[in-house]
Amino acid sequence: MFRPQLRRAAQAVLVAVLVAAGVQLATGAPAAAVRTVYYDASRTGEFRTNFDQAAQIWNSRVSTVRLQPGTPASITIYVDDGWPRAQPTGLGSGRIWMGRTAVNQGYDRNRIAAHEIGHILGLPDRRTGLCSDLMSGSSAPVSCRNANPSSAEASRVNALFAGTLAAPASTTYTWNGAADVGPTVVGGRPATENYPFMVYVSGCTGTLITGNWAVTAKHCSTPSSVRVGSVNRSSGGTVVRVTRAVNHPSVDVKLLQLASSVAYAPAPIPSTSGAVGAATRIIGWGQTCARPGCGSAPAVANELDTSIVADSRCSGINGPYEICTNNTNGNSGACYGDSGGPQVRRVNGVWNLIGATSRAGNNNSTCATGPSIYVDLPSIRSWISTQVGGLPV
Repeated sequence: MFRPQLRRAAQAVLVAVLVAAGVQLATGAPAAAVRTVYYDASRTGEFRTNFDQAAQIWNSRVSTVRLQPGTPASITIYVDDGWPRAQPTGLGSGRIWMGRTAVNQGYDRNRIAAHEIGHILGLPDRRTGLCSDLMSGSSAPVSCRNANPSSAEASRVNALFAGTLAAPASTTYTWNGAADVGPTVVGGRPATENYPFMVYVSGCTGTLITGNWAVTAKHCSTPSSVRVGSVNRSSGGTVVRVTRAVNHPSVDVKLLQLASSVAYAPAPIPSTSGAVGAATRIIGWGQTCARPGCGSAPAVANELDTSIVADSRCSGINGPYEICTNNTNGNSGACYGDSGGPQVRRVNGVWNLIGATSRAGNNNSTCATGPSIYVDLPSIRSWISTQVGGLPV
């Protein structure tokens, strides 16, 4: 009858010795719960295996959530002939459409499937143009075959499902970006001058850089025509047909060739964008309130005076090729409705084009809560000049 007591005493001595030696012991406390999320891919036709593979990829890289086929499903997946898109209704729930448009353009099926699942798992688009970033989506080259989340993306999903990060507000994400991103100006003012280089690009903004070329964001859809030379998106200026689009191979930039030259003065692109602290101005059309879908786009472009800030202020920035731009007064900056819009800086009294609006710099769906990221156009000036047959000096 004394043997159990002796055994417990011996165990207690052993534990004390091991703890004193710095050895970590399992306490028997339950591990953090893993949430199982069921998905239904029965409506995806020829893409069923791609979603099963994408689920396995996520399961191999995160520990707080596990994706399983089954019903009742909190993720329902469809297929149609449009763009791939995701519509989260909560963390781990929502709808996905596998659109054949992106597949027909050559984008990798598994990458699309894993990317759209990433939205349901709480990740926003981050159009860095990097193949290593799963959530860069269509901003990465068509040749990109990476279907794996980066370590930062996997860590964020783990934190969201562990409850250490707040789930983002629900919105709809579209593979080509035209419906879900598009920064314009919150907290700005109606344009104080008629910028002749402004180009309205059907839900996005562009900037005239030669008589017959404009620059906008790569994630914007290519329009059939644009309005050039007016700060009013529905009147004035000249409507010109678009004949060709050229995407930059890595950053969020698209060049639009116009069917004919226009008489408006293009914005010159300088050799450098400027140092931290340089005063700049951003201009664009789109909603002027901060939350997704909170208002319609104004007819007249808005402007905001801002400045260049340190790259460290922007999350996921590609420093050599992007600019971190301040959210003036902590509540004003880029928002939904007008990607590709110009960031300009005065040089000898002339507005010079240094940036094209790309995305939020803090991964927050509420606009102007942090700095914004703009593509640094001077950093790719030689590439632009080659594509358009020479830039104005």
